[in-house]
Amino acid sequence: MVIIMDEKEIVLKLYQNLDMGVIGILSIEDKIEMQSLAKVILNQKEEYIKLKKEMIPLCKKYDVLDKELGTFVKMNSDLMANMKTLLDSSDSHIAKMMMEGTNKGLIQLEELQNHYSGKDEKIISMLQKVVDFEHQNYEELKIYL
Repeated sequence: MVIIMDEKEIVLKLYQNLDMGVIGILSIEDKIEMQSLAKVILNQKEEYIKLKKEMIPLCKKYDVLDKELGTFVKMNSDLMANMKTLLDSSDSHIAKMMMEGTNKGLIQLEELQNHYSGKDEKIISMLQKVVDFEHQNYEELKIYL
């Protein structure tokens, strides 16, 4: 059974998906040693931030006000990143961690697409734009494994 989500819920989850991308990168960016990997990941962070800004009109339209992920999520992300890099802080392990996060994001995005039957072209377009961006991120990180 497919549960249909309304626009407000889709916009909130899409925004939080992007926010989690930024949070994840902030949790590991100081651990990256390889300059080329650092550049790729920092470029991804800038794109996440840009996409979050593009979401603001949709957030306003659908009255999505409390959209940022909480302090607990940020602390948990930092804690998990520290634990996962305690024994292996190599750039290839960091790339793998980022790919795992990207994959989780993609799963959520595909779910959002499947559960949205609305007609707002801006939501549909933004969902596809973020899915394409996440696929691109995944591909960019593969070479660092």
